[in-house]
Formats: sequence, structure tokens, C-alpha cells
Amino acid sequence: MAIIEKALLEGLTLYLSPYLKKEHGIIFCLTNRYGGCSKGRFESLNVDYYTDDSKTNVEKNRAIILEKLGINNASRIYSAKQVHGNSILNINDYIKLNFDNITGEVDCLITNLKNTPVMVMGADCNLILIADIEKRVVAAVHAGWKGTLKKITTKTVLYMKKEFKSKVDDIIAVFGPSIRKCCYSVDKLILEKFIEMFGYGDFFSVNDNKIFLDLAGINYMQLREAGINEKNISVCGECTYCNNSFYSYRRSKITGRQAAVAVIL
Repeated sequence: MAIIEKALLEGLTLYLSPYLKKEHGIIFCLTNRYGGCSKGRFESLNVDYYTDDSKTNVEKNRAIILEKLGINNASRIYSAKQVHGNSILNINDYIKLNFDNITGEVDCLITNLKNTPVMVMGADCNLILIADIEKRVVAAVHAGWKGTLKKITTKTVLYMKKEFKSKVDDIIAVFGPSIRKCCYSVDKLILEKFIEMFGYGDFFSVNDNKIFLDLAGINYMQLREAGINEKNISVCGECTYCNNSFYSYRRSKITGRQAAVAVIL
């Protein structure tokens, strides 16, 4: 079963899940940097208000994604200020959604509300979409090295099990583009933090006296250890540093952010 597939949708290159939409009424969408209206270093589909791009451009880019996906019953894609932590915000009936930029600092948005797109953004960090296809719950997770170290992916699955009574057999996860082990070099102090938390494993390598860390692999490991079946996990595989079609903070410093969006129809 191919959970995520690269597709050209009305001129926009996206990674989509036809299976989830057809069988379960859930949209998973991953973007690259092209197809929007931002200029210069933010060219062109930047979705993050917390860059130096104009608010108007970001609003237009978010609207473009909704339009291309044909989500007619939603007027906004909701996100929050990401701070490389492991806090989770449950968007439910008690939260007033007056603006698409939600007040608060969180790195995971989760909801069981229909027509309420949730989004995380990144320019190298792991963007992970998770869904319970039976309880119809979706989560968008932002996991950089700090969030990965704080086990935000594990925490999200545990949250779904506790708050929504999710069963691991019903949970599907998709990894979006991120900086991969081929390019993500770290210093010895950071590596020691990961070894202290996760023990020794094949999540790092040493080449030409440089240490390379596999953040996607560590988050994948967290999902597997949480009980998620291997066949229910799909990895996009694109490296944001290698591929100029994606924003990369390591490559460009001042840059935009690509999106990972989940919505229940």
C-alpha cells in the first residue's frame, strides 16, 4: 500500500495520499517550495508567518494550497508558533479559531474536527503527519533535533491513545521532506545527548571526521517502539538540503518553510 505519492496537481507539485482520501476521508498533503507568490529568498510557496516574508504572501500561499486540494469547506489552514519543543495542542470545539495563526507555542497540532486543516512547517526539520483512520483523528508534528530528543513523536502517539482511545493498528504516519542522514552533520555534544537518550544504534555515522545524524530514522524508531506497524509508515525520502526544490535552513539560512497539512473531510 503506497500511503504517500508524488503528484502534480494543477501545476503544484505535492505529496498526497489518494488512499487516505478515498478510503477514509482524510487528506495528507506535503508541499515543496514552488507554486506560490512569494519572491526572493522566500520563492515561492512559503507558508510561515514567522519569516521575513510578507503576511499577504503567506496568506495567499496558504489559500493556494486549499484551492488546489479542493477543500471548499475550510477557509484557513491552522498553524502555531513552533519552538522546537514537545507541546501538543488539541484543536477541539472549545478552542476559538478566529485566525489561522493560533496563539501559543506548540510543535504538534491535533484534531478530530472535520474541515479543520492543521499544519506544521519546516525547512529541514521532520514534518510528520499522523492519523487514526478509525477514530478519525489527525496530527501534524514538527520534529527538529530538540523535539526529536524530547520524543515529540512518541508523545503524540501516547496522547492519541489516551485522549482519543486510538489503537496502534489504526494509526498511519507519513514523513515529509527533511534533511537526511546524508547531510545532517552535528557536533559531538549533540550526538552525546542522543546516545544518552536512545543508546547506541545505527542512527548516526562518522565520515571524514564528521558526525551525521538520522533524525528521520530516530522518529521512525519512536513510532515503531510505540507499536505502529511498519506497513502503516511511509517516508517521503526527499532530503531538503540535497534537493533545491525544498526550503533548507542549513543551505540558505534566510528562507521560507514548506508545509505538512492534514484535514478530515
